[in-house]
Amino acid sequence: MSRKKLPVSAEGLKVKAYPVLCQAVEEGVAYGWNRAHKHTSEPGEEVIREQIEQAVLNEVCERFDFDDDKEVES
Repeated sequence: MSRKKLPVSAEGLKVKAYPVLCQAVEEGVAYGWNRAHKHTSEPGEEVIREQIEQAVLNEVCERFDFDDDKEVES
């Protein structure tokens, strides 16, 4: 029984961004915490924060594409 490959289309599909974002943050925090403790059992607070921040941003960027052409207002 052979199946035909259908073209992939996002039409009609919607991603639930919040759960995906939550998972990225949770995984990033866990990875960053472990990374901060990789070579020492008592890293400083700044090292922990930096590792967690970097890991969270990496996880988010793995799951989301950003439109870098648009200007962000703050």
